[in-house]
Amino acid sequence: MARLSNCFFILLNCILLASGFAAVSLSAHIQFQGGTDCQRALQTPLLVTGLFLIIVPLLGLACWCCKANLMLWVYLVVVFILLLGLVAFTMFALVTTKFSGRRSAYPNNPRPLQDYSHWLKDHFVSGKNWEDIKSCLIHAQVCNNLDNVDIKHWSLIQSGCCKQPTFCELEKRNINGTFMRAAGAAAVEDSDCITWSNKREELCFYCKTCKGGVLANIRRQWRLLSQLNLAVIAVVLLILFAGCCVMKNNRSDHYVRYSAYSNWPNQ
Repeated sequence: MARLSNCFFILLNCILLASGFAAVSLSAHIQFQGGTDCQRALQTPLLVTGLFLIIVPLLGLACWCCKANLMLWVYLVVVFILLLGLVAFTMFALVTTKFSGRRSAYPNNPRPLQDYSHWLKDHFVSGKNWEDIKSCLIHAQVCNNLDNVDIKHWSLIQSGCCKQPTFCELEKRNINGTFMRAAGAAAVEDSDCITWSNKREELCFYCKTCKGGVLANIRRQWRLLSQLNLAVIAVVLLILFAGCCVMKNNRSDHYVRYSAYSNWPNQ
């Protein structure tokens, strides 16, 4: 049983170590090979996360090799803090991505901005933050090559950013690949009907429907991240359990060696 817990402890730390090297390598690739604004935004988080996933497993493996319970205590405390951080982030992600309960009057459009939390709106669709995201969308060419794609299959971002909202009166024509242009007064008074532009670099990137589509996509990704965090939390719990077993095994080995050394002169 002691050998099994030791092997399990080593395996889990090696998995974390490999994940850390992968994250650092990806961050270095973005740094030296260049990339879009969206990719560069991920560079620092990837680097920090990767370094953390390298240092912590190395500390755990060093504790196992040296059989140093004091270092192992430090390691387990760090892992426990990581566990608390993951739990807190998961709860935060679930709360901030919760809908207000309203339903959009237009099911094919993203939900209104009022349906999302103030934190999401302040950090993603306000001021300079939105300018950065808009630049990402343009570099990613989310509105390109949609001529032969049924609008029913457009993503929420494409539906919100690449055309006028459905409540605006539109003249359906293929104009520079954008499909639509304003035909007259809006069926519903809304600034999005005026904000729309046929220019490829503008389109509806400043529309509330575009921001709603981005927030809907972020919400979906954060929900998936929360599910992934639950799996990571389970792994961290296993590491804590295995670490406690390794500490107990170290104490047992130390006691056996000490007893053998104490009885050696009497033999």
